Amino acid sequence: MRISIFGTGYVGVVSLACLVRDGHLVTGVDPVQTKIDDLSLGKTPIQEPCVAELIEQGHAAGRLHATSEAAAAVTDAEMVWLCVGTPSRADGGIQLNSIVDAMRGIGQCLRSSTNRPLIVIRSTVLPGTSADKLIPALESTSGLTIGQDLQVVYHPEFLREGTAVEDFDHPPKIVVGEQTEGAADPLLAIYKNYEAPRFRLQLGEAELVKYCDNLFHAVKITFANEVGMLAKSMDIDARRVADVFCADKKLNISSRYLRPGFAFGGSCLPKDIRAVLRRAAEVSLELPMLQSVLPSNRSQIERLVDLVLLESPTQVGMVGLAFKPNTDDMRESPYVAVAKRLIGEGIALKIFDGNVHPDRLIGSNKLAVQQTLGHLEKLIVSRVEDLDACDLILVNHKTVNSNRVHIWMDHGTRIIDLAHIHGVDTTHKMYEGVAW
Repeated sequence: MRISIFGTGYVGVVSLACLVRDGHLVTGVDPVQTKIDDLSLGKTPIQEPCVAELIEQGHAAGRLHATSEAAAAVTDAEMVWLCVGTPSRADGGIQLNSIVDAMRGIGQCLRSSTNRPLIVIRSTVLPGTSADKLIPALESTSGLTIGQDLQVVYHPEFLREGTAVEDFDHPPKIVVGEQTEGAADPLLAIYKNYEAPRFRLQLGEAELVKYCDNLFHAVKITFANEVGMLAKSMDIDARRVADVFCADKKLNISSRYLRPGFAFGGSCLPKDIRAVLRRAAEVSLELPMLQSVLPSNRSQIERLVDLVLLESPTQVGMVGLAFKPNTDDMRESPYVAVAKRLIGEGIALKIFDGNVHPDRLIGSNKLAVQQTLGHLEKLIVSRVEDLDACDLILVNHKTVNSNRVHIWMDHGTRIIDLAHIHGVDTTHKMYEGVAW
């Protein structure tokens, strides 16, 4: 099938790579020329396991193309996927300018074309956005009527950065929202060999499924961290408590996101909570638990900074800066926030993150870290051994083993472990776990 993907961020590039691998002819469309240049050479514009190999293979096979021009991508496609970012506004709502503009651009191309591709919206948007904003934008520019001349479906993604290809290949569920019954048939045909439960919903229902998942993930992380703080104040190891809690698969549903650790971040959870809270405020709806999630998450950051400052370190090392391992995404990373606070306190920093390369950062990821940390290249070190001279090290990612941690501790370096490195002697006088 000929598929065009508008937006070559994480969701767009991962989708592109996997669809090309599955034998489809895929064109990536993006206004950022550096992304198009990378894809046109068979290179990935993001850092994500397995993606580089899939893109290189798809390019070599002639199934991958990229362009900044929408016209050819729309008029030659059987299906058009919108994977355009929907970041937060200053007031917590979501920015729809880019995705609305993309939809209008598609409509303008269709006005002068006889082609009628299925339009698939994958971007995370609040319920009602597709029906009230995106479809009207498409209809007004194309002159077509959705449901008669053209079909639009909503197809939320459930991809976790760092394991996105695996999640694409083994989705927990396949969800489509339809305005017209049967509109998603061509889309579901793409997944005929994928094993996962399938759900056909209304547009608004499918839009809310994505928020429902992300809200629950955010709540689970916050819940585990608060229990961890309570346990630590009572000299109880929260990990042992969590082992029992997570063993209950009947009532507690799943153990994922229920381990005590550190604050959440990234491009989804904070943004989606803000969007829902903003919508609730607009209709004067009180959601006390959700309103407490982001303040509680920020308190995790402040608590860690206070813990570091109590040690009066001269130089602090950090293992991991991206919001989670196996990605270079630093948008709303809690570790970036910690780094900024420590620098503001006059503490020298050295940071090791094998996935973060300042010269390769692009787009909103690059802008986010530049606004927060400025000259990142002066903070990043190329080897984990470069942290040896630090008098305190924050282990944020599981990218070091217990041997390395013990070398640091045995040489008098204070360790604060946020990642739960297996095999470390937690009774060592130089060790402290964030919630154990």
